[in-house]
Amino acid sequence: MDDAIEVLRAAAMRAEAGKQTGPDVRLALRSLRFLGIPADAIRYYWDSCQSDNEIGRSQSMRAALNRIELFRAGKL
Repeated sequence: MDDAIEVLRAAAMRAEAGKQTGPDVRLALRSLRFLGIPADAIRYYWDSCQSDNEIGRSQSMRAALNRIELFRAGKL
């Protein structure tokens, strides 16, 4: 799970460079689904990755990542 979170964190860091829909992100999200992260949290991150607005994409990806990390920590 830690590796998948790191992949998502790296994608969020490079969000201003363009849409983050590569195989690394897809694999990380798929593995998190099998580790118990709810589908709606994963969908939120994936939708954020595809946003056309650079600033909005970056902010949304960070918010979605924070939500995934809260689920991981058992706080949601």
